[in-house]
Amino acid sequence: MARDDSNPILAYHETTKHSEISLRTSGHYLDWDNKPSPFKQYKNRPSTALSRQFPHPKEASLKTIKDNRSKPTKNPDLDTMAELLFFSAGLTRKMRFGSQPYYMRAAPATGALYPIEVYIINGDIPQLNAGVYHYNPLDFSLVHLREGDYRSQLSAKSHEAVSSSPVTFALTSLAWRNAWKYEARSYRHWFWDGGVIAANLLATCISEKIWVKLIMGFVDSEVNNLLGLEKHQEAPICMAAIGTGLGTNARFVRQEIPALHPDVEPLSRDQTDYPIMWEANKASELPSADSVKAWQQGYKPRISKLSHSNATFQLRPLKPEDSPSLEQTILRRGSTRRFAQQAITFEALSTIVDAAATRVPLDFLPEGETLTDFYLIANDVQGLPSGSYFFNPGTKSLEQLKTGRLRHMSGYLCLDQPLFSDASVVFFLMADLPHTLACLGPRGYCAAQFEAGVHAGKIYLSSYSVGVGASGSTFYDDAVTEFFSPHAKDKSPMIAVGVGVPSYKARPGRILPQFRPSLRPVILTGKR
Repeated sequence: MARDDSNPILAYHETTKHSEISLRTSGHYLDWDNKPSPFKQYKNRPSTALSRQFPHPKEASLKTIKDNRSKPTKNPDLDTMAELLFFSAGLTRKMRFGSQPYYMRAAPATGALYPIEVYIINGDIPQLNAGVYHYNPLDFSLVHLREGDYRSQLSAKSHEAVSSSPVTFALTSLAWRNAWKYEARSYRHWFWDGGVIAANLLATCISEKIWVKLIMGFVDSEVNNLLGLEKHQEAPICMAAIGTGLGTNARFVRQEIPALHPDVEPLSRDQTDYPIMWEANKASELPSADSVKAWQQGYKPRISKLSHSNATFQLRPLKPEDSPSLEQTILRRGSTRRFAQQAITFEALSTIVDAAATRVPLDFLPEGETLTDFYLIANDVQGLPSGSYFFNPGTKSLEQLKTGRLRHMSGYLCLDQPLFSDASVVFFLMADLPHTLACLGPRGYCAAQFEAGVHAGKIYLSSYSVGVGASGSTFYDDAVTEFFSPHAKDKSPMIAVGVGVPSYKARPGRILPQFRPSLRPVILTGKR
């Protein structure tokens, strides 16, 4: 894609591309004494402890990953909210490095830095008054930010589903937490890391038969104000309306929402600013309810291009009902650090693709549409020749693009990392940015990155459902496009995920002791 300095989004995208030269000439280093805290801590705010006796998602994992049409039968209560929060953004592993405890979470994150925060906007539900809350995963509690029902005001500036949903989750990014390591390129990671959390949330909602709608169209300034986000520190990414249609619609109230300036602990001693990130984010903002509605209706389907494949391989997915429960899969999931150079079966690959490529319920996407195309390099798959492939969702088949042993190439494209040479398969999720931006403007860039993040989260979950591992990666942008061209001409890679057989046996995550029902829940109020 050609550079266009008059367009902040395109300027950002081109400026933050990786190449061999950019990596070798970077003077960036990690200041470990200034590493940001992984937890947002409010000062002097009352909190309500979430129940430790929350339900666990018992449905077969593959059914929940690929199903987005289940008939909703349940409204969320506080116990269900605890389940949704834990299995999408909760703490599942505790380790120690020196004297410091370190926590891993239910969904992956770039660099394990966890920049995503979760807020709750709800009407009155059993055991929780209407209000605006922040989820604290360390205390497993909800921090009180506002009292009262703000769903109607938020719905008027976003999507009607918010008004008819008892609960809406808002995902935000605390930018410095990821920029500490990844600098300006970390703006992309806002949406990747938000997307994988959304994938867990979608699957958990399906398991509990709760309707959910992901919303990327909203007036940014209104959400910033409602949540009390600090400018150039934190920004909203996406919302999830949960339980739509089974509750009472919020009563419309026309009133100004007062400013909120909560006192928050600093993430670290110092911060480095990356103005190009905030320029791109500013360009992507939607300023009014009318612009939101126009944006949500702006996407036009792409004209499909004829395939020039040498051979096609029809998917042969496994039966989803035979997979482990979603609870087991989420707790088992980690980011694989070493792959054995071993084959996975074509049935396993088929199952991963079939589940991960299912449509994401986003507010701007017409039925059956997606911004994301699945490309992959198959290094070692039983029954599939080594080479590169494109997944055709219309025929449910893999179309062969190139043949030959490509382990070196899959590692090279992922920043010369041996991990991705050793993987059995490496996925490259790509988007037609010229078409997306023509339809959806600058916010389309965020949408493309986010949807790819959701699909990446589904790759993680479906991989662990069939007993193999997965790990995400960044890449040499232009080299990926060039490698998959001419088929991928004009497309840009959004995210890469390697899949394969781990060379070690990892311990699964668990419901940590502080979340077990044997510990009595407490109500936390006042100073902390």
